[in-house]
Amino acid sequence: MTYSTNFVRLFFQPHDQLILLRKSERIQHFWKAFFLLFFLTILTYAAVTWSGLGTDPLSYKITTLSRIEFEFQKIWFLFGRLSIAGLLFLGVVLFTPFIYWILFDVSYKKVVNIQLTVWAVMLFERLTWIPFMIYLGLDWYVSPLSFGIIASYFTYLEWVIYFFGSISLFQLFVVWFQIKSLSFLSNSKKWWVITGVLLWNLILWAATAALLFFDETIVQLLLS
Repeated sequence: MTYSTNFVRLFFQPHDQLILLRKSERIQHFWKAFFLLFFLTILTYAAVTWSGLGTDPLSYKITTLSRIEFEFQKIWFLFGRLSIAGLLFLGVVLFTPFIYWILFDVSYKKVVNIQLTVWAVMLFERLTWIPFMIYLGLDWYVSPLSFGIIASYFTYLEWVIYFFGSISLFQLFVVWFQIKSLSFLSNSKKWWVITGVLLWNLILWAATAALLFFDETIVQLLLS
């Protein structure tokens, strides 16, 4: 049986698509979906960065550089962000399935298909940050859709706020979707799937918080 990759249909019709995916022996149209999502990723990150959102690490140089020099640095900053976007995309779509393949003894190719839908959800989440940043002046980690804004009322520790800011309604959906999909595709016990998915996502949220905590320092070192 052949399964046709469609990350949108997998989102809206998860049960039917998972049945087809589990029964499939061959997967087609994967690379078409892969490169479409990669293109949308680059386009989204380019639009967000070039509009000035997320360029706070560059603000310290505004008064010391001419307009042309600042725009040049902004271009390098854009390339850096696009490189990060590409690495994140590859990490979510290709590396995370490797972890789940080891943990749950499930088909790597099938998990990659699951992760295409996961990344589509994460990409949409990034689009929701734009109106919050523009109209409310809120950084993504204190989005009303994340737990960062709640954490900010209880602590001033930046890493803690960043960590809880990484946990949003979208991320909770991603965890639920991964558990549902992997439990369906894998022969592993559900408690082990739940434990493995939760632990891996906790590691990712902690790593995201750490990268954000040192983000400005890293940018200053690269542009100095």
